Amino acid sequence: MRFMLLAAALVAVPAAAQGDAPIVVTGVEKQIESFVGALTQASPRGQIARFEKAVCPGAFGMPDAQRAAVDARIRTVVAGVGLKVAKANCKPNLVVMVTPDKAAFLEALGKKRYYMFGDRSPAEVRRILAQPGPATAWQIQAMVNGDGRPIFNEAGTPINRSTRAQSRITPPARPAFMAAIVVVESKAIEGLSTTQLADYAAMRALARIDPARIDASAPSTILRVLDAAADSEVPVTLTQWDFSFLKGLYSSPSNLYAPSQRSEIGRVMEREMERTDGGKTPPPNTKE
Repeated sequence: MRFMLLAAALVAVPAAAQGDAPIVVTGVEKQIESFVGALTQASPRGQIARFEKAVCPGAFGMPDAQRAAVDARIRTVVAGVGLKVAKANCKPNLVVMVTPDKAAFLEALGKKRYYMFGDRSPAEVRRILAQPGPATAWQIQAMVNGDGRPIFNEAGTPINRSTRAQSRITPPARPAFMAAIVVVESKAIEGLSTTQLADYAAMRALARIDPARIDASAPSTILRVLDAAADSEVPVTLTQWDFSFLKGLYSSPSNLYAPSQRSEIGRVMEREMERTDGGKTPPPNTKE
């Protein structure tokens, strides 16, 4: 119904008033550019990493019913943005851990389960452990070639076996997520629904995002759900901005450098904004 009302309103606008449209579009384009820039971390000659294989979510630290609800919701989001979802009884590669003491849990993880940080240096692990706020997230990455196959080390030398021709305008290799871990302090999710927790975790896991980079004037996002004041309104699910960002990230070509990736993400977001009343309509394909 909202789409029908919006279409009717656009048809009813007098021709003379339609000259204002470019100003509105320009404003949205600037918002999208700022939003994408805040949510992506990569140098001009780098790439924005993402999952390239099926995702298997696994939630821990909650009662069984809540764990199942979080897992199911993340599967819905993953499928909605165009990613493959692993079959049941898979080995989790997107882990959501709820703990009463985030700092103590991460410290123990650093001592007893160091492999959970991948091949990061001790300094990089310390930076992860020192992340402020009630949630910490990181990804385990590996380099893959143009065909999406892992680049193996032989005698300490990376070997890139690819059937694709080399090019100066596309990267010969790229980083890809092998796994993602999101650790959330239980006190921070009191009063939240399993959908809110799952959607927040999905955003933090499916993209390397630092919520602190998001400006206060940015559009509504589920990434604020843990830090919002007790009396403030927060999204009850992924916002259209969140969903369209993830959709853009996972639908853009894989053989691009970061600036081109951001442009592709922005183009997808613009299309989504146009068909969803400027981002006011809830994201499609993610309703429970």
